[in-house]
Amino acid sequence: MKVYILQENLTKGLTAVNRFITTKTQLPILNNILIKTDQGRLKLSATNLETGINFWLGAKIEKEGEVCIPAKTLAEYITSLPADKIDLEVENNLLKIHSGSYQAQFLTSPSVEFPEIPTLEKKPEINLSFKDLSLAINQVAFAATQDEGRPVLTGVLLKVKKQSLFLVATDGYRLSVKEIKDLKEIEKIKETEELLIPARALIEVGKVMSSNNSENNLGLTITPKNNQIIFSNSEVEIISRLIEGKFPDFEKIIPEKGKTKIVIETESLLQAVRTTSIFAREAANIIKMEVSDSKIEISANNPQMGENKIKLEAKTEGEGGKIAFNSRYLIDFLNSTKSDLINLQINDALSPGVFSPVDDPSYLHVIMPIRLQE
Repeated sequence: MKVYILQENLTKGLTAVNRFITTKTQLPILNNILIKTDQGRLKLSATNLETGINFWLGAKIEKEGEVCIPAKTLAEYITSLPADKIDLEVENNLLKIHSGSYQAQFLTSPSVEFPEIPTLEKKPEINLSFKDLSLAINQVAFAATQDEGRPVLTGVLLKVKKQSLFLVATDGYRLSVKEIKDLKEIEKIKETEELLIPARALIEVGKVMSSNNSENNLGLTITPKNNQIIFSNSEVEIISRLIEGKFPDFEKIIPEKGKTKIVIETESLLQAVRTTSIFAREAANIIKMEVSDSKIEISANNPQMGENKIKLEAKTEGEGGKIAFNSRYLIDFLNSTKSDLINLQINDALSPGVFSPVDDPSYLHVIMPIRLQE
């Protein structure tokens, strides 16, 4: 193999594929990336066996070939080079790198040992707006659990209903639901079909595509064996396994309309919750909300530290009352919305709170309250 490529382009590709390298593996080959010439471009591949990536870069190919190389060390070295042309050449199990006055060589591993990563063999089945999908990932994926003992809840549900695609995640204490409406070609995914994608994989899709100036559309394809999903554009393919299992019926979790309705400024509430959370850290992150006429009082009490109260102006309607939430859950939700105002509906101290951005009815977030000992 002999290839010429710009340092900034190779750095971009190595940065992306290194996100899919895991150090917690008993298979040494997974610490490597596969570098391969492919129809006039340079293809970089990496996998942790749960997710994988194929990344194509423009390059001048003088001689075809492929090689396996330790990912972290190569990326660190290439990133340290000045912006210039880089020559890559494989000879006698060595990858030789030459750039200006810089020269290095790396020991390689046999490429036949590298796991096979699926790739698209035809056009994607569905094309989604990357902007819409990226927003949905940011509003939903954080609500999935990281507890591997509940594998179904580590995933994000993709469910088709009529002309919409729903993304849903829950950890048992909170629930995020986002609807992407009016999709073309959505009928290619059956309404009865539910796809469970690891939340970690979806987050990587958003990060990698965003950092590489992703195109307007992002392809979505289910592999023939129906156990993997591929997100793709002209430069990148990200492959993830699908989680097996039955996701909870999320529509049954969403409460009816609340007896008390509040509209409040997002930034004001976020700042108040952050400040109050300082006093809640040693008290299981519990903060209290008391709703009265045109006011919300946010408070926390720590017997060893003191207490904190903040009163906020709000538009209120209904009975009012008290409720307590985990401050971390509130902060996660408030960080996920770009709306200036949010709606909050509550029934009583033991019923879930339902949050939604005022200007985005396609997004809904439910948080279970914490029972207080009066």
